[in-house]
Parts: sequence; structure tokens; C-alpha cells
Amino acid sequence: MIKHHPSDDILVEFSAGSLPSHLALCVSVHLQYCSTCRATVSRMQTLGGELLRGMDGVELSDGLFDAILDRVELSESVQRTQVVKPIDLLRKWLPDGLQGLNWRKQWFKLSEYVLEVPDKGNWRFSLQRISAGGIAPFHGHRGNEVTVVLKGGFSDESGAYDEGDFIIKAPGDRHKPQAFQNEDCICLTYLEAPVSLAGPLGKWIEKFKALFGSQDAVPSH
Repeated sequence: MIKHHPSDDILVEFSAGSLPSHLALCVSVHLQYCSTCRATVSRMQTLGGELLRGMDGVELSDGLFDAILDRVELSESVQRTQVVKPIDLLRKWLPDGLQGLNWRKQWFKLSEYVLEVPDKGNWRFSLQRISAGGIAPFHGHRGNEVTVVLKGGFSDESGAYDEGDFIIKAPGDRHKPQAFQNEDCICLTYLEAPVSLAGPLGKWIEKFKALFGSQDAVPSH
């Protein structure tokens, strides 16, 4: 059962087509799991359409018109839930789905598959995998981290998260995720800034990185 959803503010921006593209994609993936949020978005889009129809004589810019068309196309794909799988929205990066990915090990039972990183800036768009029962190191966030659980689930100091759950960790939040014991946990993650390891071991690793300039030891989930 899905217990964690995007806020109403995020869903309003999503319906209006004003979310950053990677955050909008995370919301789209969540919508494939969540009938409650699909219904909310549908109501918001209907209301938006009525408001636009009431704006007689108001000319729409090309950019706004294109954004509306994009929302309509996305709304149609969201409504076809019987044929659209969450992973299908990631076909650009994962033409063969989750099979045969070259996971990069970050920690003992934590691996990452990078989907996209910018030429400039610190954000990161990736898949994170914690092996069954595995624990990620205790870490803090310097920017927002958006996570959608694709498979399995995990828990941390704030609760437990199952398939389809949508989680945002804000700057300053710290946690230590642990995958459920019965299967690997795979998440889609959009990270606005690198994380910082916490605790005695984390501080030692951060000092090691500072001395040798290494980034590989830092998990991004």
C-alpha cells in the first residue's frame, strides 16, 4: 500500500507543466503506481482546462500552448495504466528494463546505475540498489533528494517505504536506509546536491576524500 505521495503543491505544478523535467519524471513514475494521485492530477487538469476556457479573448503564448499539449499527452499516458509500466517511462535510459545493468558498487550492499549527470552543476539522476537486508551508510543531504521506490522497499528513521512510494529528503535531513530482508530494493533517485557522510566512519571517509580528492566512496542515496 502506497503511503507516501508528492505534496499538493508539487502535483499542482506538475499539472501546470512547471516542474523541472527530472522531478516531473519522478512524479510521472509515482503516478503509474498511485491511483489516488492520478485522480488528484486529473481533477487539477480538469479545473485548469475550465479556467483556460473561461479566459475568453486571452491569447496564449506558444510556450504555454506547447506546455499544455505536453500535459495532455502525459495525462493520456497516465490514464492508460493497464498498458504503461513505471519502467516504461525510463526507456530512454533503460531500453532493456532493469535486466543486465552494469551496477557500480558504492558501499558494501549499495550500488548505483547513473542515468544522467549534467555537464555543469551537482545534480544526479540515477537508480539506487540496496541488496536485501543491506544498510546504506548514515548520511546527510545538502540539497533535496527525490526518491521513488521501483522494486522492493526500505526503511529509515522516518518510516518504511514500499513500491511506488514518493519520498523527499530536504537539505539538512539525515538518515540510514535499510532494504527489507526479503528482496533487493531499487529506487529512482533525483539528487540536487552531493550527500555528506555522517557518524565516525563517515567523517573519516570525508577526510580521506578531502586528502585524495576521491568521489567514488560517497553514496548518493
